[in-house]
Amino acid sequence: MSYCCVIPPYNSIQAQAVESGRFGRLPKLLSPNDNVKLYYYTRDNSYSEGNKMKYWSVPKDVDADGHFDSPGDNMANYVWTHLFIYKDLEGTIPQGAKDKDRLRIGRQVRVRIDSGPSGKPMSGGYLEYAGKHGGNIVMTDTLVPQVKNLPITLTASYIWDALGLPLTAFNDSTRTGTIRSVTEKDFQPFQYSTVELHTGDGKAMRSKDGKPYSYFGTNPVDIPNCYACHSRNGKAAQMARDEGLKYSDEEYKYWKSYPDESEYMARLAEASINILSLHDKHHNTTFLSDYKSDAPGNRLGKVGAVNCADCHGDNVSGNLQEPRATATGYKAVKSKPLTEAIHSFHLAMVPMPDGAGRSQACQSCHPTHFQNASMNDDSNPYRVTDRYGEGRFSKGDIRNSGGGCYVRRDAHSNPDAKPPFFLNEYGKWQLENVSMRDEHGKKTGELRGLYCTNCHTKVAQKMYALDDLVHDSTQEGKTIRNKTLKEIIDAVAGGDSKKFASLADPKATGDNEVLKYYSEHKSAVLVKNVAKKGLDLKPWNHPSGGAVPYNAASAGNDWWLAASEPHCADCHIAPFVEQDTGGKYFPIDQPNKYSLYRYSKGHGSLACQTCHESTHGLYSTRYEGDDRTVDITTHQQALQYSPDGKYSGPVTCAACHTVNEKGVPLQLAGTEYENDYWASVTLAHYMREYDQKKSISELIKKYPYKMSKEAVTKGWK
Repeated sequence: MSYCCVIPPYNSIQAQAVESGRFGRLPKLLSPNDNVKLYYYTRDNSYSEGNKMKYWSVPKDVDADGHFDSPGDNMANYVWTHLFIYKDLEGTIPQGAKDKDRLRIGRQVRVRIDSGPSGKPMSGGYLEYAGKHGGNIVMTDTLVPQVKNLPITLTASYIWDALGLPLTAFNDSTRTGTIRSVTEKDFQPFQYSTVELHTGDGKAMRSKDGKPYSYFGTNPVDIPNCYACHSRNGKAAQMARDEGLKYSDEEYKYWKSYPDESEYMARLAEASINILSLHDKHHNTTFLSDYKSDAPGNRLGKVGAVNCADCHGDNVSGNLQEPRATATGYKAVKSKPLTEAIHSFHLAMVPMPDGAGRSQACQSCHPTHFQNASMNDDSNPYRVTDRYGEGRFSKGDIRNSGGGCYVRRDAHSNPDAKPPFFLNEYGKWQLENVSMRDEHGKKTGELRGLYCTNCHTKVAQKMYALDDLVHDSTQEGKTIRNKTLKEIIDAVAGGDSKKFASLADPKATGDNEVLKYYSEHKSAVLVKNVAKKGLDLKPWNHPSGGAVPYNAASAGNDWWLAASEPHCADCHIAPFVEQDTGGKYFPIDQPNKYSLYRYSKGHGSLACQTCHESTHGLYSTRYEGDDRTVDITTHQQALQYSPDGKYSGPVTCAACHTVNEKGVPLQLAGTEYENDYWASVTLAHYMREYDQKKSISELIKKYPYKMSKEAVTKGWK
């Protein structure tokens, strides 16, 4: 953080509270109206600034006065200054308000040490509740001068949230010494964030046996592996030396002069300078123009730390306008979207195919630490690269590697996952042609699972582009998701099955379709403009008007928004799909299309994440014993809701409802659903927020047993 920031430290604690339906009563989703509050904290992780992270102590000219001596002149404030409010976090714009009345996050609204941008502290406190319209609404500007004050809803409806905590992977009790002494053995990447139920006046609520109502969830946080290639004998470090760039070697030498400096931290510092020096060399930037090789702090001098999003648009942080209007320290320009720039460059330079041709680069660059500290060194057989970034699975299967938030973690890479999978025809193609085959294309007889590039595909983006839904859980309207495989291949690849396979399971060899996923990305239609002159914007599916793509409004294009992200609905049969919110969180999502998983709700206004966990950590997570499991935290999290203490899949009906011996809620007694657990699960997924007020007879009429039974039979595997 002392040198550059790709994306800001940002981990939220989100929860929903449900009063279970005892004795056959309906469960109830709790809100502040029920005189309750939710208290949060992260176990053994109450601070970050200091010997875990440098953020508030990194100087940066936040107020653009040319100096680093103003109150709030630090990186923790700087990275958020493109976001603003006028009055509150509910999106209120007072009548007659002007640009000068904006309260910018980081300037007028400073971020307190060890707190998130909304003010929630890491040390613990009460979650903020978002009602039916969502909450934590901030604003930003777009590339279109007339489109200003664009609201961004950071918390979905009916969620309790501690937004954007600057969490690290280091525990209080084990992080001793200075930040210079951090080693890979210190990493605990799956943090235990805990929520307790309190009364409205702040008293802990307890069960009849005196135990507090307390549950924990997983907060994944880690550091990418830039240091492997960008320091010492890594390819990028050698490349810099070959080009006559010496700063990174000077950086390493300086930090190794401190007796408590770990090899890991020295290489991390070297890698940061290596990246900036190569960027200066190849893109004519001046990040190291005032580099000070003997300074104990602020080693970039008057430039200050570099924020990648000053030039590269990033929807994740709400930075749609480039160059970023509040950038200081160097000349900012409009460049490629951040995700496109990073992925395209690395996939072109180091595609790193494994034995099947899939890129090892995804798993090599993204974080790869295990929760068990003893696995965080080169002796770990699942580690994807050696200490200098050379791939270990070039002749093997990258899916056999592991560590971090992706591979060898959740249900998509769990060989013990059991049907029903509820797959549509495309999902069945992935199961047959990818998940059940090894790196040589031979059938394995067991699940190898999916890789990053099987979800992040042009197929997924094409499906989204062709959607014009009338009803989400039944998939009424226009879509190819519920079509035959032949119809899907026709729509996606013009009937060419080989081309379709190259898009559905892209390889880093040959035409390098993994690279082309980023370099040839086509921006989705954002809205229609029906005005002959000026702007008169209508929804994307308006019958007339000119199409306005996302990249016309956002320098981040449509990356990380619903238009470009994978969806459950890509592979899974309806109703096991996301919600169409009607564009409730526009431009994050759009009307008549599936929203992002994390914004979607199902029956009883429950978030999909409430029962299935978050993306990349979906139940059931892979369990290989307490010592060798990548993410033991999420496995333990699932067991909190287990009906028998062993089951660790998605939360069952019994967690909230009184159920019969089949596990079916008692509300369905006397119906055809009564003795069919999976059909009742399907019914629950058909239901949407507006269905919860219906009587059982009305519900069964709308979603008859036959329809649910057919979905189970068709999508079982």
